[in-house]
Amino acid sequence: MTTLEIRAIWDDEAQVWYSVSDEVPGLCVEARTLDELIDIATALTPELLEANRMTPVDPVQLHITAERTTLAKAA
Repeated sequence: MTTLEIRAIWDDEAQVWYSVSDEVPGLCVEARTLDELIDIATALTPELLEANRMTPVDPVQLHITAERTTLAKAA
């Protein structure tokens, strides 16, 4: 099974999650929630792979890593 790496990064200023992937050309997803981003990325990935002539023989597994930076204020 092929595993593709996708990073989901929180943009605090825009208040959205966005995707970054070197392994899925053209993947550009933005969503208000992480679950929504995952759903969209999951739906778009096969189409993008096909459009880039990268259709794998096996099912594709997405490894999505979420990154969010926040401040913890002292008590």
